[in-house]
Amino acid sequence: MRVLIVGSGIGGLAVALALRQVGFEVVVYERAPELREVGAGISLWANALRALDYLGAGDAVRAVSLPMRQSEMRACDGFKVQLTLSAEYFEQQYAVRPFVAMVHRAELVAVLAARLPSGVTRYGFECVGVEQDDRGATVRFKNGHADTADLVVGADGLNSAVRAALFGPQPPRYAGHTCWRGVGPRPAAVAPGYLGEWWGRGRRFGITTLPGDRVYWFAVLNAPTGEHAADERSAVLNAFRGWAAPVEELVDSTPADRVIRNDILDRPPAKPWHVGRVGLVGDAAHPTTPNFGQGGCMAIEDAVVLARRVRAAATPAAAWEGFTAERFKRTAAITNESWRFGSVAQWESPLACRLRDGVFGLLFPLVGKRQLPKHAAFDVGPL
Repeated sequence: MRVLIVGSGIGGLAVALALRQVGFEVVVYERAPELREVGAGISLWANALRALDYLGAGDAVRAVSLPMRQSEMRACDGFKVQLTLSAEYFEQQYAVRPFVAMVHRAELVAVLAARLPSGVTRYGFECVGVEQDDRGATVRFKNGHADTADLVVGADGLNSAVRAALFGPQPPRYAGHTCWRGVGPRPAAVAPGYLGEWWGRGRRFGITTLPGDRVYWFAVLNAPTGEHAADERSAVLNAFRGWAAPVEELVDSTPADRVIRNDILDRPPAKPWHVGRVGLVGDAAHPTTPNFGQGGCMAIEDAVVLARRVRAAATPAAAWEGFTAERFKRTAAITNESWRFGSVAQWESPLACRLRDGVFGLLFPLVGKRQLPKHAAFDVGPL
């Protein structure tokens, strides 16, 4: 069987590795002209690290990541510690190490891309349409090229061209808040292996360390959709002025042209994810808000499941049906819970925030130990 994959992000490359490992011919098409550094930091929880092990890439990914050792939740603009958790607790409870690791997205993509033979990934191919019949599925590209295969995988993200070809225009859902992200030098006050999230009114700030004495940070603010500033770094500094150190130091030390801004978007869980031979994985199928750090992790799980289903199924359509049946419930639960969590985290009312912070201060030590591993302890199983 020959498979075309549209998109060479985390999900697309993981699918390519998985399908090649079970014996299928794969071609990956990417609209960008070359492999380049995009994005910022992402978390790889134990569920994703296990899945990467099944793909033979776990050790290589661990080599470019940094294990989380301590996690904090803070309220009152970062001045009040609500919860401190040690990674050692989870690693002992679930017999997995590390339980969560942090990696720069570009470095993760580079590791996965390097495990594919030269020529498998073809750059500069923007998908503009997909057609299919009883003999195969054809992907058409903006440059005039077309390619036909037995099965097509849309791994081209939230605004997937493959999704649009299958189901027509489907605008994503705006969560009501925008997010800035950046990577800068690690301040001396932030220990390696630290992961923290600090809450205020209608805004929050996250910090996590990366290899190479770097820190990935994100800043979330309630705002109308589509807003942008001429100087995004200054916009972050203005929104988080007076927060606990080292918030302003982190933002100020990040080059202005390296501060990324994106609105937080997802899609309410819904089927189908495929039509005939053509289907979707990762953010193209089940985009989630980033509150649990599971978006990339779920895409890696998808790769393992899809490879198993394609190998076992009598037809491409049957493979997609089995894939959706196996993956929908889990991904929908994460998407829905992440949406609810983000809504509470972004409350603006002073009274509601005082209530939230007070309740969380009492419950977080118990809830944190139960909720954090809820999705991360999942094992997708081998190929």
